Amino acid sequence: MDYHLPVLIDEVIKTLKPDSTKTFVDCTLGNGGHTKKLLELGAKIIAFEADKNNIEIVKNRIQDPRLTIINDNFVNLSKHLTDKVDGILFDLGLSVNQQKADNRGFSFNDENSLDMRLDPTNQELTAEEIINTYSYEQLFDIFSKISQEKLSKPLAIRIISSRKHHPIKTATRLADIIRSFYKEKHIRTSIDPATKIFMALRIVVNNEFENLKSALNQTLNLVKPSGTVCVISFHSGEDRIVKQFIREHHLKNTMSLPSQEEIQSNPLSRSSVLRCFQIE
Repeated sequence: MDYHLPVLIDEVIKTLKPDSTKTFVDCTLGNGGHTKKLLELGAKIIAFEADKNNIEIVKNRIQDPRLTIINDNFVNLSKHLTDKVDGILFDLGLSVNQQKADNRGFSFNDENSLDMRLDPTNQELTAEEIINTYSYEQLFDIFSKISQEKLSKPLAIRIISSRKHHPIKTATRLADIIRSFYKEKHIRTSIDPATKIFMALRIVVNNEFENLKSALNQTLNLVKPSGTVCVISFHSGEDRIVKQFIREHHLKNTMSLPSQEEIQSNPLSRSSVLRCFQIE
């Protein structure tokens, strides 16, 4: 199996400085890339993962008694951690298997679903419900504030018009509607025009902004003095939340971007930003 490549891993390792005396929390286990490297360097890991499919992948990939996996969203950090840890890592992007999976709704090519829930057993709201039932004002709000889509108004109108004839039930159809809209307007983009809309829908479905804010606040009481929190974000809204948190609490921090070599070997890293801050 081709596992998801962990982003900015060298920078994370350099900052966290793992060894056999330290315990870290990986809030977004994914395919276990960051966790695997931290384990190899001697650390103990407590990993959170909301997606049961990813947990099965990691259980097949990593057999290590120093790894504890918790099937829960990182918003519930405080419910599970009884002792303070040396550091916490958040990698806020989707793993490749999630992005490409059929019947999950994340992929533009998914002809069976427009779901986008990370944990369907504990979540109700889907992207399909948003696209087919939300008002113009609600869609405009998502597209303009989270997607930062310049054509939010006419695009929301186009989607509402399209769903009147036939409900939009698949990711493929939604992507096609967005692409056709851009083509009609003779607008070219460097990325697929559906990218920003899909990311915003995923963020809303999984309450990602609010969960991140809550989890960041929890880190203040869960990390040992002089311990470090690292956050890898892929969306300006996520990064803004981290920056505001750092400023609000006057925390010592660093920022890293992927090298050109990493971007060439792993194009998914191109929009990533790593911010690390120290708990006092």
